[in-house]
Amino acid sequence: MAKHHVFLHIGPDVVEIVAEVRERLAAVGVRTPDVSQDDLHRADLEIRRAHKSADLRRKDVEGAWAKVCRKTFRLKSDAFISEPGFFDADGDQAALAIDGLAGLKVHLVVTPEGQAELPTAWTRLVKPERVHAITPGLSSAEFAAEMAQLALSEEKARLDKSLLKLKKRRKKVKEQLAA
Repeated sequence: MAKHHVFLHIGPDVVEIVAEVRERLAAVGVRTPDVSQDDLHRADLEIRRAHKSADLRRKDVEGAWAKVCRKTFRLKSDAFISEPGFFDADGDQAALAIDGLAGLKVHLVVTPEGQAELPTAWTRLVKPERVHAITPGLSSAEFAAEMAQLALSEEKARLDKSLLKLKKRRKKVKEQLAA
């Protein structure tokens, strides 16, 4: 079975995931997990261990990222998650977040502000061809269009790879029939 892709958006530029974004992504086969903004916020606080700064206890945020990951797996399709706060995660925190998505092909989508560099804590954990920078400051519709284009190009690459395998297999079968 082919692995599904998950496009994990990290900030620092916050992109509002409104119905228009969900619809545009769903049209190209990318769904968003059914979690609330509060769930996503708690997941961010849990992974970055920043719950105290939000006047919360550890048990208030514990398991929030696992919930987001479970709902992502249940989609059984390519998925999109936006966690702008993850941009500030250190290496161990980034690794913990990526571990929750084990079994999926993780694509890191970054909207860096100004001349900000891509966060190495994240880029060292994701294959270079799966790290994507999107221009910051886009409207929700423009961001959705960029994400849809990205998802479609990944789907094309996946199909091209499958087609190549089928061509090789077909050639081998023809050779066996000729022999």
